[in-house]
Amino acid sequence: MKVRQTQPGNVTTTHDLMPERLLVIFRYVENIRRLARLADRLGRSELGTAMMEVAGCMERMSNDIAMSETGADLLRRAARLVGTVEGLLERQAKLAVLH
Repeated sequence: MKVRQTQPGNVTTTHDLMPERLLVIFRYVENIRRLARLADRLGRSELGTAMMEVAGCMERMSNDIAMSETGADLLRRAARLVGTVEGLLERQAKLAVLH
């Protein structure tokens, strides 16, 4: 009778996810900077400045975010921030065109 040895399944660690998370972080940074420029053009310079600060912080901390267990939570919050600011600026852009 042969004994069958099993290989461990695909165990994904945080280290394995790091390149994927770094890519997501840099895409968020690009989107946040794009929104900051749009906010400046729409006369919301305080929002644009704050968004640039967020983008800079995310870029500087990208390795820490990618490696930490709470990095996924931070990325979810960044996604909500991008969605909220996009909605706000979209409404303002429509109003600017109408007036």
